Amino acid sequence: MIVKKLFIALMCACVLVNACDNKNLNIDEPDGPSIVNPDDIVVDKDEVLDDHAQKEKLEQVAVKLMQQFDAKEYEDLIELSEVMFSHCERYFEDDDYDWSNVEDALEEIGETLYDEKQSGQNKWEYTYTLFLSNCTGILTLDKDKATYKDSKDTKVIIKDVDGEDWEFEVTPKGLKKVYLGEYIETYYDYYYDEEYEDVYNVTVEIPSSLALKVNRDGKFFADAEVRFDYSISKDGVDVEKDRVSVEVDLKIDDLVMTLKNAACNASTGKVEYSIALKKGSVFIFSQSVSVNADVNIEEDDDEIYIEDWDGSADVEVNIMGEIQIKGSCRDLNKLYSYLDETYYSERECERAAGNVTALVDLAVYYDGTSVKQARIEFEPVADENYYGEEYYWIEPVIVFDDGTRYFFYEYFDDRIFEDLVEDFEDFIYDYEDMVDEIY
Repeated sequence: MIVKKLFIALMCACVLVNACDNKNLNIDEPDGPSIVNPDDIVVDKDEVLDDHAQKEKLEQVAVKLMQQFDAKEYEDLIELSEVMFSHCERYFEDDDYDWSNVEDALEEIGETLYDEKQSGQNKWEYTYTLFLSNCTGILTLDKDKATYKDSKDTKVIIKDVDGEDWEFEVTPKGLKKVYLGEYIETYYDYYYDEEYEDVYNVTVEIPSSLALKVNRDGKFFADAEVRFDYSISKDGVDVEKDRVSVEVDLKIDDLVMTLKNAACNASTGKVEYSIALKKGSVFIFSQSVSVNADVNIEEDDDEIYIEDWDGSADVEVNIMGEIQIKGSCRDLNKLYSYLDETYYSERECERAAGNVTALVDLAVYYDGTSVKQARIEFEPVADENYYGEEYYWIEPVIVFDDGTRYFFYEYFDDRIFEDLVEDFEDFIYDYEDMVDEIY
């Protein structure tokens, strides 16, 4: 049932969203398949596939995807995770590990980051200036102790990991001071019958970009660049007005991931992002999302949460240039309320399922064509609880152009995808065996 669950998770995630224009989002993706084999089903411009052909197409894409991620190729990544796990465990859980040199250095750095003064008998004011330009230096984690050395660079060096040294270097650029706001904390001392007040004014240094480089024994292993753009109110952070956007380029070995236009504008309620993954020259995956909504933000016990998100959302998913999933939901609040409900009346559930189908426009396309191959509708599903009471909930139904309809658990089952399920299980077992050997 592994493949069924993967497809259900992917398709249901797309139910919450409406197709966006990838030209505007600037995603570098192919117009058709990344890889074409002699026996592949390649869809022509106006061709509509039947149920059986679509099953074969989905299976072909899944096999290609697994072939791109052979376990032996990614042994280095698994080793890196083991390095981080074992060394963090040793550094932070071993009471005998010597941090004294670093603790002294951090105390000196910390003294440059804030100022404290008393203003009134029961009031203290703290001014924090968290400047990245103050937080430089080289931290070396050796077998028995950690050491810190002054430097204009910011590096972490992990020594002698299976005979290799790992070096992580962070470089901020375009540092800008940003006032986050004033935060007041009051507390009452019942013993002295006095109320006290602490006032915190916080200013931070935010970079326009942040570069990370990872070397393994002096040779390139990975790098990343994170770029920031933001607009923060002059009186401090305002979660209902501020805007922030992020872009990321990440390269690990031959994998390249880009995150573009990841932006949130609190005043308009618009959230969007686009993400793409390549392996060498082979396009693997992309997704673009755009949400337009009126956001009602509430605060309760120092927590900030979204109480209401009234609007629509857009998405487009592209898998290896061969499967495109485009959909729309015009009312996020209503969609969530229908799908989150458990119904005890079949007729009531049928009405709700019809309402969800009317809210959501979700379809499957192949090979970059504009022909809908299948659409998603919703129907009630019945079950009994522990007390024998019948209840209902809403499930997606895949509907093909020839009119055949399947619940997801009927279509993506082990019988139809028997060979693919076995291949996928072998694929997972290869990774499990490798992890067991490394750990």
